[in-house]
Amino acid sequence: MKISIDAGHNCTPDVGAKGFKQEDVLTKEVTAKIIKRLQNTNNEVLDCTPYKQIFLNLEQSLKYRCSKANQFNSDVHLCIHFNAGGGEGVECYATSQTGKNYAGKICKEIATLGYVNRGVKDGSHLYVVNNTTMPCVLVECSFVDSARDMNAYNADSLANAIVNAVVLDIKSIPPIRNSGLNSVVLSFQNICNLLGITDKNGNKLAEDGFIGDATNSAIAKVIIKEGANNILVKWLQTRLITLGFSCGSSGADGYFGYYTLTAVKRFQTKYNLKMDGIVGTNTINKLF
Repeated sequence: MKISIDAGHNCTPDVGAKGFKQEDVLTKEVTAKIIKRLQNTNNEVLDCTPYKQIFLNLEQSLKYRCSKANQFNSDVHLCIHFNAGGGEGVECYATSQTGKNYAGKICKEIATLGYVNRGVKDGSHLYVVNNTTMPCVLVECSFVDSARDMNAYNADSLANAIVNAVVLDIKSIPPIRNSGLNSVVLSFQNICNLLGITDKNGNKLAEDGFIGDATNSAIAKVIIKEGANNILVKWLQTRLITLGFSCGSSGADGYFGYYTLTAVKRFQTKYNLKMDGIVGTNTINKLF
């Protein structure tokens, strides 16, 4: 998958909104982290932001972004912005049905971080949404003039949410074909690589189904808690269900809710682990 992206504003005279924080700063932080995440997957990514460039007017800045994205011929273009005007929460703008589908997922993922979900809105009045040749989503991550939103701001979390929504479909992880050690570890290694969870040396894991030093050092970085919504949760649920611990009627849906929490605690109790409902090193190793 080819993904183009631009950090809203960040050039002259295209300046962002001001509030408790500066939009230009936030869009640049989140975009950089999204790109880093995507570079740890099998997707191609292009930054179309005209950093520090000077244009005669706003339209020239927007044309630059569209031209770069169109030349790259990406599958989807993301415009990262932050809102202002007295509201709070996340909203996304799109026109095509594919764009709206991505937009809905992005809103849902960001809302899990505690933001109000303002939903998907018509982007037909927005230059970049209208002038890119691929599905485009303009993401208003939250409001810079909302104290609540800015207190919740975390660039890593927002980047993770957007990447999860666009490329890490929780329905697409490789199935665990049997309950043998090799396939379970292999599936875990694959997901770590998709999520950019590296070994202690910053390297991707070898997808060999073997628990060695590299995989152990990646396991040490993983903590899965109630409220998480990603492919690691789906892996956890799949394993629990295979071992006889029901995660409720929704099954392995990728969301760590009440029934998954209950299943984790039952699993921890059975295997004499600390019954805190948090899936860390000891619980993961016992799941293997």
